[in-house]
Order: sequence, then C-alpha cells, then structure tokens
Amino acid sequence: MHIMKHFVEDKKYPTNRLSEKQALMILNALPLIGAIACKYLLEAFDGNASAIFNTSRTELLKIKGIGEKSIEKILNWTEYFELEKEEASMRARGIEFYSILDPKYPKALHQIYDPPIGLYCLGNFDHLKLPCVAIIGTRTASLYGRKQARRIARELSDLGFCIISGLARGIDGEAHQGAIEGIGSSVAVLGNGLDIIYPPEHLDLSHQLEGRGAIISEFPLGRRADRKSFPIRNRIIAGLSQGVIVVESGVQGGSMITANAMLENGRPVMAIPGRIDHLESLGCLNLIKDGATLVASTEDILIELKHTEKINQIAQFEQIPYEQEVSLDEAEVLELFKGGERLSSGALAELIGQDISLINAVLTQLELKKIISKRLDGLYEIR
Repeated sequence: MHIMKHFVEDKKYPTNRLSEKQALMILNALPLIGAIACKYLLEAFDGNASAIFNTSRTELLKIKGIGEKSIEKILNWTEYFELEKEEASMRARGIEFYSILDPKYPKALHQIYDPPIGLYCLGNFDHLKLPCVAIIGTRTASLYGRKQARRIARELSDLGFCIISGLARGIDGEAHQGAIEGIGSSVAVLGNGLDIIYPPEHLDLSHQLEGRGAIISEFPLGRRADRKSFPIRNRIIAGLSQGVIVVESGVQGGSMITANAMLENGRPVMAIPGRIDHLESLGCLNLIKDGATLVASTEDILIELKHTEKINQIAQFEQIPYEQEVSLDEAEVLELFKGGERLSSGALAELIGQDISLINAVLTQLELKKIISKRLDGLYEIR
C-alpha cells in the first residue's frame, strides 16, 4: 500500500512539472532541509528550485552541506509532504506562500544569516514594506507592562509604523491591540502553522490582524508549536524589524533571544525600565546596563531609529497625533497635561476657571479620540 501511495502521488505531481513556488514549499516543509541547506541547494542549481527535484542522488551528494539523510528526504519528498492537500487547505483559508525568491519577500529578512525559505501569510503581506518595529515581552506581564506596550504600539502605529510581535499572551497581545487601535498596522509571526491560533483567546485578535495587517509563519499547515519552534519564530521577528522594544522580560526567555538576534544583525535594541524588585523587569534592566536604549517615551524610539533611511521616509515622523483635529477647549485642557501631569476633572475646572460640567464634556471627547485615559484612581492622563 505504501508503494502504491507513493506512485499515485508522484503521478499527481511529476517532479519535472513542479513550479518554483511548489518546489520551495516542499523544501520549506521537509525535515532536515532548513534555510542554510536551501541556500546551498539554490546556489548549486543557479536559483532554480524545481531542478533540485530533477537530479540524481550522485549530483546531490556533490553539494556542500547536503548529507545522505537530507538527500533521502528530497528524493522521496512525497512521503513527507502532501503538496496537493497543502494547496487545497491554503485555497480554502485564503493563505498565500511567499518564497525567498518572490519579489515581495521582505528585504530585511534577506539580510539575516538564515532567512526562512518562505512565509505563509493570512492578510496583506504588503504591510511588511512599511518600517517595522518589534514590541515583545513576557507572557506574564504586569498591568504597568501591558499599559506601556499598548500605548507605545498605538503611538508608533499612528506615526505609520507596522508593529511586529508574536501573538502570545501578555506583552505581544497588548502590542498588537495597541497597533490596531492606531491608524497603522500590525503583523503577528506565529511559531506554528497558520491553521492553528494559539492562545485560543486571541482568535478574535487574529481576525482583526488579518484586516489590519497580517499573520505569517514559515511553518506548514498543521505544524504545532513546541520549544524548538519559538526560537525559530523569534529570529523572523528580529529579521523583519528595524528595531525591537522589550517591554518586560526575565533574564531568560524568548524576548532575550529576539533581542540577541537583533544585536547580531546590527539593529537597535530598546528596553523599558521597570521595578528592580520585579523578576519580569530584570531582563530589560540587564539590556539597558549592556547598552540598550532606555525608552521613556515614543520620542526616545524615534531618536534611536532616525538614522534609518526607511524610517525618515514616514511623512508624519515629526508629528504628535493629538496636535491635530482638537477644538480650542480640548487644546486648552491638553496644555495642562504637559510634562506627564495626572489631573482630576475638578482640578482641571479650577485651573481653567470653567464649570466642571464643561470640563467633563471635553474630557469625554478626548477619551473618545483616544488622546487621554481615566485611571483607576479617577485621575486623567495622556495615553
């Protein structure tokens, strides 16, 4: 039965009729054929991926870095990957595959040591043409960390950045949510196939990201996340981004792996300081001690990234979002929040000399415009 199955599948996909995209999808899915091995194979066949499946074992053995086990996977690929099933599932879900040879493949990813062979995508892949900044951190984030991640993501989104993160609980989820609250976009990089959304409570968020950005993964459909897949995923987050902001992190974990990958690629690493007695702040504090840029405001991020030509092309680079489309009354109230002030409606009414009912109406409008927010203690502050 096994031999017959192999024969039928070969008939469905004669190796001499594989398209370049199909050949790269196969290479991407095969065990033991990673980004580096693919690079050697493409170099040996002058960038012709389909030719890899139309050669002999003898010729494959001549290629540097390709061993017997890898060759066995290539020659018998139908035993390891059901191409027809994969393509049918992709069509049903609206998933695209962009290979390393595709013109749309992000240039930033080409620059890393081991760029993925290809990326599966749900949503609009073109958002990756925007200047991208990663916001990452622990899954067990504090309220402070969640708030800062969401605020920074929203402010950067309003300035035209695409926010990259990993759709995990905690900081990742807040970063994505903040980005889509702004006017920009966000892209989630998964550590599993795109037919699996984890954690399940982020299903609605993933649907929002499809409309306001994209969800991407290098893993074939059906691949579940494991301890190996997340470090693999993290190098893509680093590779796509002009800079990374670590909001909260312990001294070990995925965020530190991503930060180190950024340093290896010569890209800026930034960190938000936290409490010295909080375990989830120690990673950020160590990064700052080691030379990462301390982030206290969005302006700190812009200054750190300003040397990057792509960043300078953002039209709104020097604009502060709330400086436009506010009434005179709203502008007068906002003036009192300069310097990070936190004020009650009563204090504002006294400072401005207006009736508190008018002040409350103005505060409501500013809240609706997502310029200010009301704290649990009843005070207002700039978001």
